[in-house]
Amino acid sequence: MFVSSRHLFFFSVTVRGTTSSDRFKGILLVAKGQSSQNILGSWSSIDSSVYVVFCDGTSSNGITQASSTTKSQIQATWTSPSTTAQENIVISYQQSCEVPMARHRLGNDHVFVCQRLNDDTIQLQRFINPGGYSSPTIVTTDSNYGGTLTVTRVALNNGVAYCEFTLSNFTTTMGRRRKRSISLLSQSTQYRILVATGHLAGSNALVQHSSIAVLTQKIQLDQSGTIATTNIEGSDDDKAMFLRAHGIIMLFIWILFVPTGILIARYFKQSWPTRKLCGKQMWFAVHRSVMIFAAIMTLIAFAAILKYNQGTWVSQNESREFAHSIIGMLVISAAIIQPMMALFRCHPDHQYRFIFNYVHAIVGIGALILSIIAIFLATLFSLSDTSINKPWRIVVAWESTEFAILIGFECLEIFYRKKWSPFCVKNRDKPVQMNVLHNGSDATPVDDRSSPENILKERLKTFLLAIHILVAFGLSLTLAYCTWQAS
Repeated sequence: MFVSSRHLFFFSVTVRGTTSSDRFKGILLVAKGQSSQNILGSWSSIDSSVYVVFCDGTSSNGITQASSTTKSQIQATWTSPSTTAQENIVISYQQSCEVPMARHRLGNDHVFVCQRLNDDTIQLQRFINPGGYSSPTIVTTDSNYGGTLTVTRVALNNGVAYCEFTLSNFTTTMGRRRKRSISLLSQSTQYRILVATGHLAGSNALVQHSSIAVLTQKIQLDQSGTIATTNIEGSDDDKAMFLRAHGIIMLFIWILFVPTGILIARYFKQSWPTRKLCGKQMWFAVHRSVMIFAAIMTLIAFAAILKYNQGTWVSQNESREFAHSIIGMLVISAAIIQPMMALFRCHPDHQYRFIFNYVHAIVGIGALILSIIAIFLATLFSLSDTSINKPWRIVVAWESTEFAILIGFECLEIFYRKKWSPFCVKNRDKPVQMNVLHNGSDATPVDDRSSPENILKERLKTFLLAIHILVAFGLSLTLAYCTWQAS
């Protein structure tokens, strides 16, 4: 589709295969001048499967894929530069090795990495990408991938890392060439340079880069040349902060705070009967405070992801991301509905109070289950490729621990009601003083907290709650670290 607005031209570009069954992974779109070969115009897209990139230090003048999942099509809009004098604009395309559409994937590249380590040491290493989005494999001295790498200079001056090297001895044999999936570097071939900038893990290991740039000029390895780049993270890194904030907030809220509030409401109603906070029973005051905080932070996290996606919806082509977004909206809806229901609940002694109790519990437990599914899906995103292998295992470990703690609480209640021997003392038949709770809760009979069996029960419940908090905090912190790295 072509639209003209005075001296600006807008082109809607759709890339897809020749048939509906054709799918691809990698894509790179740029617009160039016919004579100067300079990159022209800017790109925009509401398709979440792609994002704009920096080319030659200018923002938004290229389009590439956002993940390694296969796609049937992508859509983007190209806007011509306002300074373009020509009235005729021609768009042509062809399939070439520069954009590997024939393989339906990126990869099989030669990589030279200039690293600034934790101790400010500069290190230059050579890698290969064995295919797709696989982790780079270091090239050893006895490997022959075209040319011998010789490091001539590495330095760090005024915060700028310098890496200089030469490639020599480009002698290869045809027999070796046929055995390799990656083409050997050649002195007679011109190459286009892709520059990626990112962070190192705490162990100086490579993690997924956060920004990329495509250099317009080509280089030939039998000629000297300089590749100079500034830190191209810039606004992309600022934008990624919203993604990090969304993930980290949701992790702590729905792994630590919400389950804690549920456990307190479920198992601690008869605890601390004589203690009050702000005129309310202790369990109710803690439960209400935790859940209100959780609802507010959930809405803040939702605002952060809206800002990151600029208010656009996730493409259905990204199945995991799309499912995550739908489930996430249900969780956010529950976070809004719960405090609204609590605000208009009837008195604890009202005949229809049981309706609120059941609905409140069902919505709360349902939201927690949906949040677990959403978190699990998030660990399967392509952006979740971090130095920690398979972060979904952390979610499984947390779910298993929570299930065991829940079983422990239920067994404790059952054993207490069945008068299991540790909770049955000799004076069990002695009349027990009963109290009634009204403030902020249903009218609940509460037995004397000073009896030995109750003391043991309360200590065990406190122990289980402490285990839950420690495990949930530790695993939330680990997943938050993964989120910070991945995004």
